[in-house]
Amino acid sequence: MNVHYGFVKRSKPGHETGFEINDANLFEMEHCDGIVVASVIFGNYYIMQQQKNISEAAKENVCFYMLVDEEAEAFMKNSSSLNEKKIVGIWRVVIVHNLPYRRNGKVSKHLPHRIWRVVTVLPAAFFVF
Repeated sequence: MNVHYGFVKRSKPGHETGFEINDANLFEMEHCDGIVVASVIFGNYYIMQQQKNISEAAKENVCFYMLVDEEAEAFMKNSSSLNEKKIVGIWRVVIVHNLPYRRNGKVSKHLPHRIWRVVTVLPAAFFVF
């Protein structure tokens, strides 16, 4: 198994990269200014935790993204926690397709700067849920 540097075959995630994100999500992710809080659920191994005590300033100025694969998306749809806008609580859920590896969210958790290049990225582990 080969995992390319930065886990995508091109300079950024997108089409035919092995880490495919739809255009609407890519556009929004590229236009997030400032701070991104990101986490990953691949293989449906974890339950999405809802945040506590998030200030109004954080809600307005911080982008919260949860990257999920198709398996986690299906579970979230069946449990009715995922709405049509792909938002659960404060998290914007981004579905990633055609992953080059299976059940390994650690690659994208450790290299979030390959997705968000001009912002400060904080792993969700820095926050208490």
